[in-house]
Amino acid sequence: MGQKPPNQQIQLQQKLIHYRSEIAKYEHQVKTLEAERQKEKLRNEYLLEKLRLAESVHIEPYEKKIAQLEQQLLSYEVALEEAERQIQHLKKTRYTTQEEKKPSVTKAQALFTYSILLPETTEEETLVIGDFVIQNLGTEALQNIIVCIRIHPKKAAELSGKIAIPPLKATDQDLMESATEWAFAYENWREKIKNDGEYWIKPIHLAKFMPNEEVRLSHFYIRIKKIDGAPSTVIDGFVYCNELPHGISSLNNIIINS
Repeated sequence: MGQKPPNQQIQLQQKLIHYRSEIAKYEHQVKTLEAERQKEKLRNEYLLEKLRLAESVHIEPYEKKIAQLEQQLLSYEVALEEAERQIQHLKKTRYTTQEEKKPSVTKAQALFTYSILLPETTEEETLVIGDFVIQNLGTEALQNIIVCIRIHPKKAAELSGKIAIPPLKATDQDLMESATEWAFAYENWREKIKNDGEYWIKPIHLAKFMPNEEVRLSHFYIRIKKIDGAPSTVIDGFVYCNELPHGISSLNNIIINS
């Protein structure tokens, strides 16, 4: 989801200003009612004292006055409860409006963590061992994650690891759950490697990639051999999903100089 239109954001801000004003009004009303109630209590105490002094003289007018004051005090208490209820309602509404104002963010990043084992002789291959780490840094879940690891020149290296080969068989399910977490994303994966030097893979059991979560292609191996006319070998990483159809590049790449 994207950010709300400017007009809608202005309306939300106006609502917040209105709610703050209403809360201030009711809080002032609560203070006024509290003060009035306190004054009525003092007046009641004074009248009760006068009644005790007067004993039985002119009792009836005082009783009427006390009844009136008690009725007025009751009305103040009812108004006070209503004002407090309105304040709670406005505070809740303001919080909901502030939550609606928060924009959703779709953001991810990826990077290689790896180590290089250099050959002892010029005839041996260089070995890269590492992980490809993906992190969801946004506020929205990501779906259908696909990773592309591209090698250039395409014949200079070969990637391997615990990657299942499609089509996946039902009888392989127990094995996949215990060992293999990734699979080639397309049935023609061999042609993509041969023609483009690209390894397209996806996590098997990841339905939704939630915010603040991390997923890894762990313990991959890349064997790099020397090719005439190629001074270096470059390994790049990319991540795609439904929410990021154009993909993102990894924060770093792997470069091995011949």
